[in-house]
Amino acid sequence: MDRTIPPLIQSQDFAFRKPERHILPNGIMLSTIASAGHEEVLRIDFVFVVGQWHQVQKLQALFTCRMLREGCRGYSSADFAERLDYYGAWLELSVGMNRSFVTLYTLKKFFDQTLQLVHSMLSEPAYGEEQFLTIRANNKAQLLVNMQKGDVCAQRALRRNIYGATHPCGMSAEPEDYDALLPSHLHSFFERYYGSRNCAIYLSGSIDDGVLQRVEQLFGLAPWGSDTPVESPHYSLAPSEERVQHIIRPDALQSSIRMGALLMDVADPDYLSMRVLTTVLGGYFGSRLMKNVREEKGYTYHISSDLVTNTSQVLLLVGCEALTDKADEVIAEVHDEMLRLQHEPISDAELLMVRNYMTGEICRNYEGAFSLADAYIFLEHLGLPETHIENTIEAIRTTDAARLQQLAQRYLRPESLYTVVVKP
Repeated sequence: MDRTIPPLIQSQDFAFRKPERHILPNGIMLSTIASAGHEEVLRIDFVFVVGQWHQVQKLQALFTCRMLREGCRGYSSADFAERLDYYGAWLELSVGMNRSFVTLYTLKKFFDQTLQLVHSMLSEPAYGEEQFLTIRANNKAQLLVNMQKGDVCAQRALRRNIYGATHPCGMSAEPEDYDALLPSHLHSFFERYYGSRNCAIYLSGSIDDGVLQRVEQLFGLAPWGSDTPVESPHYSLAPSEERVQHIIRPDALQSSIRMGALLMDVADPDYLSMRVLTTVLGGYFGSRLMKNVREEKGYTYHISSDLVTNTSQVLLLVGCEALTDKADEVIAEVHDEMLRLQHEPISDAELLMVRNYMTGEICRNYEGAFSLADAYIFLEHLGLPETHIENTIEAIRTTDAARLQQLAQRYLRPESLYTVVVKP
C-alpha cells in the first residue's frame, strides 16, 4: 500500500433501520428499534404531546416535567434517586416547544425494577412543596448567573426580536416568574396533559418478547392519566421593527454576536438543500466563516451557522464571541460571505468536501439504536417522513453549485437578518 496516495472516496447507498410500530391495547403507539450488537442495555422514551406552547404560566411545562423525579407514590425524592443509582439507571427529563420527554436508560437485567419506578413516577408524582421550593430557588439562582453571560443575553434578545415577546419561542423566563410559579400550577398541568391519550413510547436497545410484554403490562393495557385531547393554541409572530440591537454590559470581556432570520417550513423542498448551503457558510471547521473570520482575520476563536428546528419553521442562526472592538467587522464579514455565495458558484472541490463531511456526520450520528430513536422522535415531532435521513443524504449528493447559488439569493439576504450584539 502506497500511503502517499489517498484512497478513492466511493459513493455508497445507505439504508437506516426503521422502527417497528405496535399499537398497544390502550391506543399508545409503541415504536421499537432493536440493537444490532449484544449490549444488554435498554432505553425507553415517553413522548408527551405537550410543551411550552400549552402552558398558561411561564415555566409551568418545564417544572411539571423536571419535578417528576422529585418524589412519587411510595418514594421520597431521595428514595427515588437512590433506587435509580442502585440499579445503575439514568433518567432524563426535558421539555420542548410542543413535546415533553421522559427518557430512561437502564441495564436489561434491571428493566422490570426501573420501569416500575417510572410507572410510579408517571402515575402519581408528589410535587411536594418543600422540594419544589428548593429546586425553584436553585433554578432561579442559576438564571441570575446565566443572565450575566453575554451569549445568553444575546440569544434571549435575538429570539425576542424575531418572534416577539408574546410568542413561546420569544418568551424568556425572568427571575420574578420563578416566584410566581406554585406547586398547584404543576399539578394542574400534569393532570390536564399527562396520560396515555397524549403519549407515544419509543423502545430501543436489547429488545425481546419479555421486554415488550412488560411495557404493555405497565403502560399499554388500560388508559391511564389524562384523557383530555391536546389542542395547540395559535401564536402570531410579532417581530421587532429594529433589526440591529446593541446591549451594553460593562463587565463583558468580549462581544457576543447573534444573527438570525426565519426561513422556510421544515417540510419545504428547499430545506434539505439549504442544510448543505448552511454547512458551506458556517457549519463545519473548514467553512467560509471559519476561514475568513477566524483564520484570516483572527476576530474570533469560533463562529458557526446552523438551521434550528425547535418548531416546523426553520430558524437560520449565526453566532460567535468576538474581540470587543471587532463586532462591526464580524457582522460585515458575515454579510460579505452571504453575498459571495449569492454571486460566486461554489467550487467542485469545496462542494465535494462538504458532501463528504455531512455524509460522514450522518453515518456517525445514527449508527446505534439509541441515536436512531432520537432521530425518529425528532422526525415524528416535526411531522417528517421516516425516509427523511435517506432524503437528506440524497439532497447532499445531488444539490449542485447552481442550486446552492439560487438558495443563497433567496434566503441568505443580509437585510433580512436580525442582529444582537452584547458588548462592553
